[in-house]
Amino acid sequence: MKKTNKYIVISIALAVVIVVFSVLLILYDKHVFDISFIKRPDETTAVETTAAVQTEPDETETEPPETGGDTAPEESTGAETEVPKSVFDELHEKYPAVKGEELSPTEKTYGDGIALFRLDGFEAPEKEYLGDTFIKTEYRVSRTGEVQGMRVIKPVDTLTYRRSVDVYMGMIVVSDGKALSFYNGRGELLYKYEGEEQLTFAYERDSADRPLFITGGAYYYIDEELHELVPSDFDERDSRGLHYNYPTDFGRSEGEYTVFRNGDSYGIQNAEGVRKRNAIYEKGYNFSEGLGLVVYRGDAYYFNEDMDIVIDGERRGIQMVDFKDENGVGSIYYDGGYVLARIIKYHPLYEVNPERYNIVEEDAEVVIDKKGRVYELPEGCSAKAYSDQRILVENNGKYGFYAVKGAWIADTEYTYATPYHEGLAVVGKNNVKGVIDLDGNFVIPMSYSSISVCTGGVIVCYSKTTGYDIYIKTDL
Repeated sequence: MKKTNKYIVISIALAVVIVVFSVLLILYDKHVFDISFIKRPDETTAVETTAAVQTEPDETETEPPETGGDTAPEESTGAETEVPKSVFDELHEKYPAVKGEELSPTEKTYGDGIALFRLDGFEAPEKEYLGDTFIKTEYRVSRTGEVQGMRVIKPVDTLTYRRSVDVYMGMIVVSDGKALSFYNGRGELLYKYEGEEQLTFAYERDSADRPLFITGGAYYYIDEELHELVPSDFDERDSRGLHYNYPTDFGRSEGEYTVFRNGDSYGIQNAEGVRKRNAIYEKGYNFSEGLGLVVYRGDAYYFNEDMDIVIDGERRGIQMVDFKDENGVGSIYYDGGYVLARIIKYHPLYEVNPERYNIVEEDAEVVIDKKGRVYELPEGCSAKAYSDQRILVENNGKYGFYAVKGAWIADTEYTYATPYHEGLAVVGKNNVKGVIDLDGNFVIPMSYSSISVCTGGVIVCYSKTTGYDIYIKTDL
């Protein structure tokens, strides 16, 4: 009996200790008292850090961006460079703000006779706060794996968060965390989406070059006169090949010949609809600079307008680059006599004994000319993307640009770079970004923490110092 009473007393004592300890924890958490040798955490920082972990995709600044303008915003780090406010004062003096009706944004390549202005005349958040001004959206990126030494690249849909102000195929997109407002490049409101169902940016254009959206499993476009979403008859099998902020002329047929689709297969026909190559190919893309691309059993074949094969992918080990986002820029349509391709080389005895010598010795993106000859890059450099006759190259984790005419545009010194879009490219170091032109000159100095690609003549920039600036590229 005495032993039983002893256990009861011990149990009651432990229960009392636990209750007292719990009460003390609650009081400490309520800031009723402090303990001198315990430092409280910075609660504001803790909340923001937790939110960032939940919303940021797994990416680092040492990689080029994976989707056109839709990557999640980068948060500040200890290495972030402090930008003086005087830099923004100089920018505002250089690019005075104008109303939208005073200019027309242009997709034309940046060069003589084109200037930048800051857009004014519509409401945008001056600052943004993690967790309440971001809206979720899905976008398509390329993920790379490896099977038996060969890279396997698949497009996947990723859920991420966009900034409060973004750009989509020339439209300015403003989010208040609940609704999306769409403006044209002149700052005029086109449409406000307040639906409960997820609105996804398709990164495609229909036959009338209108940017497309997906909601409820169907395609839509914004009717600028009705200011509402209108169903589209777009078929994803008619894709121009890449899912990114491409301009209106991307993928349009040049010359007499075009591809046609019969079910899920593709062929080539002339302007009168006379079939020159039957629909036996897995993929087909319109002609550019006199050559058209078809894909058969994974290999790339380029035809000329006489329907002769000028590049035999099976014989040359050439395939179409698998990236479907902006990293695949330049991989389908010729630009200045060159195109980006994927070259795969097997062991020399592979054809003699494929089972024994199924060894991939080379698997890389290269730039080729119209005869399939590989463009020789400077030593140590590899091709990452190609546009505006400039190759985005990488060397030891740093990025730069090299012109196919044989000259450096920008040395491999940047930790961040996008391919050229409409004659402009975004580059950055230490989480600070700027914009360069086709000659490598800065037209927007490295002063923003986030800069979108140029699309439809519109660039959206964000700085934690000054908030948002929207620049319009326009003809003088």
